[in-house]
Amino acid sequence: MVNRRIRAWAATGVTVVVAGALALGGATGASAAGPGTVGWADFTVDGTARAYTGTMTLPGDFPQATFTSTSRQATIPSGSSTWQGTGTPVGAEYDSSRGRPYLNLRPTQDSPTAAAASVTTYTFDRATPASDWSFVLGDVDADQVTVSATDADGAAVPASALGFQSTYNYCRTAGGPSCDAANLRDVPSWNATTGVLTGNAAAADTEGAAAWFSPTVPLTTLTFTYQQRAGFPVYQTWFVTKTFTAGGVVTNDGAPVAGALVTVTDSDTGEVVGLPVRTDADGAYDVPGLVSGTPYEVSVETPDGADPLDALPAAVAGDDVPGLDFAFTGATAIPATAPLAVSVVEADGTTPVAEREVGLRVTGTGGLIAVATTAADGTLVFPGLDPTLSYDVVDLARGIAFGPVTTATGAVITLPATVEITTSIVEPDGTAPAEGSTVDIVPVGETTPVASVETDATGGFTVGGLVPGEQYDVVLNEDVDSAVTITAPATSGTIPPVQIAAPATVSVEGTVVNSDGTPAAGLQLQVIEADGTEPEPVATPVTDAAGVYRAEGLVPGTDYGVVLDGEVVGTFTAPFADGTVPTITLAAPPVVTPVPDPEPTPDPTVTPAPVVPAAGGQGTGGTGTGGSGRPLAYTGSEPGLPLGVAAAALALGLALVTGSAVTRRRAGRR
Repeated sequence: MVNRRIRAWAATGVTVVVAGALALGGATGASAAGPGTVGWADFTVDGTARAYTGTMTLPGDFPQATFTSTSRQATIPSGSSTWQGTGTPVGAEYDSSRGRPYLNLRPTQDSPTAAAASVTTYTFDRATPASDWSFVLGDVDADQVTVSATDADGAAVPASALGFQSTYNYCRTAGGPSCDAANLRDVPSWNATTGVLTGNAAAADTEGAAAWFSPTVPLTTLTFTYQQRAGFPVYQTWFVTKTFTAGGVVTNDGAPVAGALVTVTDSDTGEVVGLPVRTDADGAYDVPGLVSGTPYEVSVETPDGADPLDALPAAVAGDDVPGLDFAFTGATAIPATAPLAVSVVEADGTTPVAEREVGLRVTGTGGLIAVATTAADGTLVFPGLDPTLSYDVVDLARGIAFGPVTTATGAVITLPATVEITTSIVEPDGTAPAEGSTVDIVPVGETTPVASVETDATGGFTVGGLVPGEQYDVVLNEDVDSAVTITAPATSGTIPPVQIAAPATVSVEGTVVNSDGTPAAGLQLQVIEADGTEPEPVATPVTDAAGVYRAEGLVPGTDYGVVLDGEVVGTFTAPFADGTVPTITLAAPPVVTPVPDPEPTPDPTVTPAPVVPAAGGQGTGGTGTGGSGRPLAYTGSEPGLPLGVAAAALALGLALVTGSAVTRRRAGRR
């Protein structure tokens, strides 16, 4: 017996590879252009701000990737409201990404400097193919992305080999999302010399600006360096590949051999690729999930008594590889075949389920050897199976496998009872979301929604197909960080409104201008809580050349004051998402009319008293003076800051109290 290393595909895999749950690693379908099966990537992410790690998994034998990122935030939206439609260039080449996840990342800090850029690097466990895969960078508008990579030898890849295809806007295209309400249709620009993708010239926050790339050399790493140009930008990343199938027929003395074990290996490494498959009742097999450029070999287990046959090469180059037939001779006996009967019923155990698609695989292997649909009575039959083998039947609608079963036992798939709920969404500030907002219902611990619906004018929606007692995350407009977990009730009906969770902290951007409207640049500000008991600043931003300041880590719904030189010059309430706050206009300095000095009167001559140094010599440290005129003791801090902030906090408190009193007086007059 030969021991071989197995290069297992991610437990995810392609549609026809089932491991308990089906196709978690990328829903696949026929290519929109040419041969092949399309699969969009899955992502996982772990860690905290500026120290994220994760995985990017494409279907089949595509190299698996891990990534690190210094982004200040990382999320994985479901793709239910933002996707690449078939009307986009990448969608025309592959297919729609609707319902497939993508990765959202941000800069390390929201500042237009190289030091504030985030760096995200994908590392592949072996070199990628040099064709038939792509990546998409989306929502590039008020920002820029530098793309770099290393090849199979670890050398830097020139920008020309990154395979830039085109820029486009994915909103309002055929089969695409209805974003970009302003119909700006902006696109980013690509610099083929520097490898920088830059958003629109105005650095305006828009929707749908994207570019796609199809690398033309094998890569071992791929890096995105992402820098803010204005506001609070985010960029999106999709990966997609085409995989291909090798197939043929196995016979003995001209008769089909059912249940023969078929294995694919990488000729260069000797690794077994994925899981083996079995031939069907006609002796046919298909091995899916193969990628272009890898040298594969296909071999078949020799039937008892037959002469062995050599493995056949399967050179995948952008197309399926059929005709890999194995014609054995001299086998002592071909096993008899038998049918396997399957029925599908509702949760009551008796009501048949018609037109339910069911797949069949040999237990312990990866490929579906047959797919059939139930008749009106909820039954179907898989004929021509080896009665000595065990099988799994797969409810393809849910991706759940049942087994092992045999031709003698048959199989019954009982669908779980489900309920329908009616409820409404409430934003963190108590308002209803915009009509037509997307609500995803996602089983806890998973990323793929079991249902996606849109809200009505009041934020209401109805969704069915939920399993009683199961927990689901309710996600509004793909904002997974604000998801709320609910438990499906025992019976259908109306449940209380779902209050979307507010983020723990937000970042804001504000502008300070002088009284004449010009930017107030270079100001050292302090941001303090309006009702805080401690006058310590929670942020100390400095205005840039445009008078813009940025503050992070603010609590949504909290009132803050902006302090300049010990004086409160503005106030704002932190929003429930990153955003801008009102502009602060500084008061004009008072006009002082000079007063003429009186004629000086000569002072009488005074003899100065001698100065006697204090014991221990002159003090050291601070530059201010205390009440006695002696130098302040050195403390390592600037004495003016806490005193100024304290005075500002007092002034802010008085302003708020006065405002409340005025409000009460006005209310009393009504």
